Amino acid sequence: MSRRLLVITEELPRELCAAGADAAVKTAYYNPAGCFDGFTLMDWGRGGDWPGIPVMALPPEPALEAWLATVQAADFAAPMGDEIAAGWPGVPPSWLAQAREFGPCCVRAYGARWSGWLGLELAAALGVPVVISLHNVIGLCSAVLRRARRLIAVSDEVARAAIGQGADPACVVTVHNRVDRALFSPDGPTAAGPKGSPCLLCVARDVPQKNLDRLVEACQSARAVHPQLRLVHIGRSARDWSRLGFALHLDAVPNVELPPWYRWADALVLPSLFEGFGTAIVEALACGTPVLTSNRAPMNEVVTDQWDGLLFDPLSVPDIARAIGAIADPALRARLAAPARAASEAYDVATIGRREAGVYALATGAPLPKVSVVMPTYNRADWVEAAVRNTLGQDYPDLELIVVNDGSTDDTARRLKPFESDHRVRVIHQPNAGLSGAINAGMAVADGELVMWKADDDLFAPGAIAALARELVLDPEAGVVFADYELADASGARRVVQTGPLHELASRNVIGLCFLIRRSVWQQAGGVNPQYHLAEDYELWLRLSRLTRLRRLARVLYTVTEHAGTLTQSRLAQVLEMTMRVQQTHVGRPDSAARADQLVRLAGAYKNQGMVLASLGAAWRLAPLRPWAACRAGVRALVPGPLLKLWRGARARKD
Repeated sequence: MSRRLLVITEELPRELCAAGADAAVKTAYYNPAGCFDGFTLMDWGRGGDWPGIPVMALPPEPALEAWLATVQAADFAAPMGDEIAAGWPGVPPSWLAQAREFGPCCVRAYGARWSGWLGLELAAALGVPVVISLHNVIGLCSAVLRRARRLIAVSDEVARAAIGQGADPACVVTVHNRVDRALFSPDGPTAAGPKGSPCLLCVARDVPQKNLDRLVEACQSARAVHPQLRLVHIGRSARDWSRLGFALHLDAVPNVELPPWYRWADALVLPSLFEGFGTAIVEALACGTPVLTSNRAPMNEVVTDQWDGLLFDPLSVPDIARAIGAIADPALRARLAAPARAASEAYDVATIGRREAGVYALATGAPLPKVSVVMPTYNRADWVEAAVRNTLGQDYPDLELIVVNDGSTDDTARRLKPFESDHRVRVIHQPNAGLSGAINAGMAVADGELVMWKADDDLFAPGAIAALARELVLDPEAGVVFADYELADASGARRVVQTGPLHELASRNVIGLCFLIRRSVWQQAGGVNPQYHLAEDYELWLRLSRLTRLRRLARVLYTVTEHAGTLTQSRLAQVLEMTMRVQQTHVGRPDSAARADQLVRLAGAYKNQGMVLASLGAAWRLAPLRPWAACRAGVRALVPGPLLKLWRGARARKD
């Protein structure tokens, strides 16, 4: 069967051609990794005038163009909903006939307004899937997002915005913009830009979103200390840059001529208030150039502060000026430039192309691997039924649930009996072996290519397993994927917990409770180690981090139920003690600040459990690191609980 892709672009093909888009680059863009036998771009009025790019020339349709004019006339920055359907004339029969003759197996729509709506309607008429891409946090249409089953977001921030406006979290996948790291490289000529120090480059359209007014003001402020500061701005602008003696403006520079400018710069500066992705950031990093940018997502998802760049508050001119002044230090520039090239690897054109090709494969019918969920349970009869039903309610095509009844003495066995007739469920009854033993017992009989364990009182969000499995399919080099979750207490209050960042794994458990592991990696690691009871998961993540790549999915896919019977709640102090033991075994002694934070928490946890002597012991261990904090912890340990509660309440009322 022929695999062909029908493409709907936000700008018509003739407009893209007129803008100078390179046909070879666009071919790889529209057909990543050559995953389709062919593709064509829809155009109406005239077509076939983009050499090297196949275009489907469609006849003009006044009714559709009138609808399109209405949609495009709406404020792009304002959210759009069901009003997009007003005046929709339907897919023109002549267009549908040409599309059927082309015979696509998939439709791709770039954008979540008119192009997304047309893509949904056309794909429905053709009976094929549609993939819709989202490029910005603005310009989204909730009516399109609610209907779409396959959405590509260029950043996690765009994904969050789409979910916030109605997209199903399980249907959104992040595929970053790609950068040709062969073109954008530290090797090559340097532009003959103005001489000075620091030399700053800004590649951005001069629009309010890019925040260039504050950038100019910050540069003027920084020149009081660094009079040789030079700024080159590249991008469309109506500003009179000639009035600024330190700035050079270039209205348009072809993409192939940008790398020498990145090499010229001491740093790229991008003070945007918001972005869809920020391609210029990765281009600069790929050229080995540090980046000064906003401390907002998605910019701070790409740049790590004090590692490959500096982050600042984009609303604060003094803070922008601070970062500009700091980059004037040659030693700091060298330190930030050293890891910059490596930081761009994840955005390489080939890597992103393979990921996008994987999205198309899944959309057009590639099977998802079998997933085995192991659920240990011990005396949780009141919780386990809901947890089992929640897991079986996942819309995953190949799922098995292995419930390990770890010596329960309550009604658990009877509550599980009705589920044993479900072919997806396997119940193991065994003498109590503890959490680690129950997990390992369940994993030993798991058939899935992908495995996980979950608590018997926690719940998956709809589509959670599919979203996790998809990430491991799209990233073959990752052995573990983990997601964000929310905490729900007895009152019904909920709080989102963001997992990560992975570079902090040595000092704390950043993985959380919602994850999926390749079974081959699990077997290589040897399962969980019962010697580290209460921190067995953390110890496993540290071992796995040496064997495989761990990947975070910035999506809330799991609900953790907090109640008195939860191990972490009832034995928090013991969890913290074991966590510190794990760290001493696997990563050595943490730095003094991290260890002090741990001991402060430990002293409080022992106090809450009524273990006064243990709390004083934690305060004593804290004393060499933070004497005043140790004194406070010691006093809290000795103050009776009711009195301490009254004091805290009084402070809260005062605040």
